[in-house]
Amino acid sequence: NGLKYLKNIQDGEGCFGPRTSPHYMYNHACAALAMAEAYGLTGSRLFKDPAQRGVNFVHQAQNPYPAWRYGIRDGDNDTSVTGWMTMVLKSGHMAELDVDKGAFKGAIAWVDRMTEPEFGRVGYQNRGGQSSRTTDMMDRFPADQTESLTAVALTTRVFAGQDPRKEEMIIKGADLLVKKLPKWDTEAGTIDMYYWYYGTLAMF
Repeated sequence: NGLKYLKNIQDGEGCFGPRTSPHYMYNHACAALAMAEAYGLTGSRLFKDPAQRGVNFVHQAQNPYPAWRYGIRDGDNDTSVTGWMTMVLKSGHMAELDVDKGAFKGAIAWVDRMTEPEFGRVGYQNRGGQSSRTTDMMDRFPADQTESLTAVALTTRVFAGQDPRKEEMIIKGADLLVKKLPKWDTEAGTIDMYYWYYGTLAMF
């Protein structure tokens, strides 16, 4: 039923869901990832076309230099949206959909630009910067309590084809994640589901 729902809210360009939210690209990425996974696991022809069109929209939205953010080739990039789009492309590739492998090069180029070389920390839109927070959440969830974007970047690097046994920035980033393992502390503001999701995926 969920997959039928996603098929019904996909528009003519392949975007899943309405474009009313300024962050609709996140919605599309999660839905496109689900559809690509569904097709890859079932091989059902019912899911192949919407999965392929979801991948196509990811390609359509990618900036030429070099990644993704909140719009279609709007010239702006960030590490968070880029991570989600890379996951869609990776799942699409594994499901044997048509995926332009050149898109992975753009993702790597962005992550390289955002990676601080000495320790391997990755920023949102600034090299080695802290994770992004809305202003009203900054005090409750301090950005220095997380390595979420480093985790996103590690996942992006691995899914884009870099070898975690050889790539120095993957090794350095993993060392940072090991120093900030999940800790449930409501007072310290360490609870970060986004970080724990990507951190688990990256370390796996």
